Amino acid sequence: MSNFKRFPFLIFICILTFSLVFSGCFRKEQDEGITRYNGVELTYYKVFDGSDVMEPLINKFEATHPGLVIHYKKFDDFEEYQRVILNEMAEGEGPDIFSMQNTWFMSNYKKITPMPSDIGTPDLFEGLFVDVAYKDLVRTDDEGHEQIYGVPMTVDTLALYYNKDHFEDRLPSKGKPSDTWEGIKEDVFVLNKTDESFDRFEVSGIAMGRADNISRAVDILYLLFLQHDTQIYDDLMTEAVFAARQNGLFSYPGMEALDLYSGFADEDNKHFSWNEYTADDDSEGQEIEAFARGDVSMIIGYSYTYDLIENYIRLVESKKQTAIDKDAIRIASIPQLYDPDVSNEKRVTYASYFAETVSRNTENPELAWDLLVFLTQGEQLDSYFNETHKPTSRRDMIEDQKDDPIYGVFAEQIGFAESFPIVDYYTYKDAFERVIDASSGSGIAQGALIDAQDHINEFLPKDGIIVPVAKETEEEESEE
Repeated sequence: MSNFKRFPFLIFICILTFSLVFSGCFRKEQDEGITRYNGVELTYYKVFDGSDVMEPLINKFEATHPGLVIHYKKFDDFEEYQRVILNEMAEGEGPDIFSMQNTWFMSNYKKITPMPSDIGTPDLFEGLFVDVAYKDLVRTDDEGHEQIYGVPMTVDTLALYYNKDHFEDRLPSKGKPSDTWEGIKEDVFVLNKTDESFDRFEVSGIAMGRADNISRAVDILYLLFLQHDTQIYDDLMTEAVFAARQNGLFSYPGMEALDLYSGFADEDNKHFSWNEYTADDDSEGQEIEAFARGDVSMIIGYSYTYDLIENYIRLVESKKQTAIDKDAIRIASIPQLYDPDVSNEKRVTYASYFAETVSRNTENPELAWDLLVFLTQGEQLDSYFNETHKPTSRRDMIEDQKDDPIYGVFAEQIGFAESFPIVDYYTYKDAFERVIDASSGSGIAQGALIDAQDHINEFLPKDGIIVPVAKETEEEESEE
C-alpha cells in the first residue's frame, strides 16, 4: 500500500504539492526574467457559464501570462455545443479547451490530450478532488497507464426539493421528507390533495413516474439504477446488461429501479401522485413550474434547479397568479433505499457535471492545462461558487460549503455521488424515456427495458469502453 493511502495526514501535503506541481507553464520567450506569450492564443468553449462568470478568472490568468490571449465562447444550447465541437475536431480544428460531460470521458478519451505528468499525477488528483471525479476523469490509456483527462470546477448531484409549507400543513409531526423511498411513499399519500379536476390532483405529493413532463426523468432513473446496485455493463464494458438477472436467480435490480420510479405514476398504487396532466409536457418548466405554483410538494433536481424555481415564481407572479413563498423552498438529501441512520448500506446519489479538458488538436497543451489547473485552485473556485452556486469538486472546500443555508446539501452528499459511462447522451436518453413511457401502467416494462439494452448495445464500441486500473490491484502488486 502506498504512503499516501497509509498516512491520512499526508493529504494536506499532497494537496499542496499538487497545487504547486499544477503550475507548470509553456514558456514562449523570456524578456528580463518575465515569461511572455506574444502571439499565443487559446480558444475555450464552455456550456452555460456566461462571460461574466468566466472572463474575470480568465483575465486574471492572462495578467500573469503577458501577451497571451484567450478567446472564451459560451453555448446555451447543449445539442448545438456537442455538434459544433465534434464537427470542428473532426476537421482537425476546434477549441484548445472545452467542457465535457463527466459520463463521456470513458468513450471520448481519444479526443483529449491528457494532463502531462509533470503538471499533475493521478494520486495527487485523488487527494484533491472528490471520489466520483477521480473515477470519471482518471482513465487508463491504450498502454494501460493512468492519465488525467479532465479537471472539474464543480460536481453537481441530485437532491430533493420540497415545499416546507406543505409539510407543516400536512405532516407537522415531521416537517420534512423521509430519508427513504418507502417513507417518501407514505409522505406522498398524506401530501396528495385529490379533487374532481381533470388532472385529479389539487396538490401532488411528488413529481416522479413519467418521462414526458418531468425534466430530469432519465437522470432520476439512473439514480435508482445506482441505488439498486444495477450492473450497467459487463466487466469489460463490451455489453449493456442492466435488463439481465443479477445478484441471484430471480433478482432484476434494473427492473426494481424502474418499478420504483414508475410506481408514482401508477393509479393502482397508494402513492400514485403524477400523471400526464399534472404538469404540461409542452411547458419548458414542466414539474419545476408546477412546484413554483404550489401544485406539487416535492421534485428532484440539481443545484441550479433552485434558480429555476425562483425564475418561475417570478414568472407566475408576473401573470398575477399564485406562487409559493420563496422561503418555503427547502432542499434535502436524496432519499435512499435504506435508512442512512441505521443501515450499513452505502448511500448513493447521481452526479452530473461538466469537467474541463484539453483537445487533442491544440498546439499548446501544457499552457492549456496550466489554465485549467489555475481555474480549479481554491481562490478561483470560491469566486466561481459565489457567482454560480455550483457545488465544489475539491475535498478541502466541502466543509465550508456545507454551511451554506441553501446549497449546503449538495456539498454534504458529494462524497457518495456516483455515475456511469454513457456513449451517446441522446441515444441513452431516448431509449430510457421510451422505457419509462412503456412502464406507466402498461405491464410491458421488462420487454421495454430489454429493448433499451439491445438498442444501446448497438452503439457500444466492439472492443469495449476503456476501463480504469484498479487501485487495489496496483497497490497489491507494488507490495509484492
